[in-house]
Amino acid sequence: MNVFSTQNPVNAPVFIWGLDMSHGETAESLFDEVKALTNNDFSLAVFDVTDWNAQFSPWTAPAVFGKDSFSGKGNDTLRFLEDEFLPEIKSKFPKSEVFLTGYSLAGLFSLWALYETDKFNGAVCCSSSLWFDKWDEYASLHRIKSPSTIYMSLGDREEKTKNKVMSKVGDRTRRQAEILKDDPNVEKLFFEWNEGGHFDEPLKRVAKGITRILG
Repeated sequence: MNVFSTQNPVNAPVFIWGLDMSHGETAESLFDEVKALTNNDFSLAVFDVTDWNAQFSPWTAPAVFGKDSFSGKGNDTLRFLEDEFLPEIKSKFPKSEVFLTGYSLAGLFSLWALYETDKFNGAVCCSSSLWFDKWDEYASLHRIKSPSTIYMSLGDREEKTKNKVMSKVGDRTRRQAEILKDDPNVEKLFFEWNEGGHFDEPLKRVAKGITRILG
């Protein structure tokens, strides 16, 4: 586990982020983006992702672009976070709140995890893949497991795509925000629109979400 912390992180929030090096991002870059936006203390705890579509998909689903389908290994990822990663975080920061953090499919995973476990205090879910097969059914039938603070965002051009599946993301995200507003375990919900499409400045969007949670 790699942890990046500001000067006084003892009781400050911890944000868990799955890093896929093939995406060309670094943990240091996200850490620096957040520090540029806030003076509040926090930690960024990073785990490695080697198969994005598998590790962050909550169940199996067909491919929506190219040939890469979703093999539904999200349960394995969640078990790893609960059984191995989170205890290590708690040993370092026993009084800190812990938030899942993700972009795109990882944003979907972060939100889904709050429906599956009470181990986290909330999530930062940016440009989440809420177009995912059967997500609307799942969200309508479940409640967030424990009191949570949730940040959601979406680019204002993300739904303007020719892909019939992915074009659902705007309506699905609006509907998800309404569902969360009515969920008694959602103590605070942030929802905002960003300018641009799905691939525009993902780290800046995630950093903005973390900053909203930090207050």
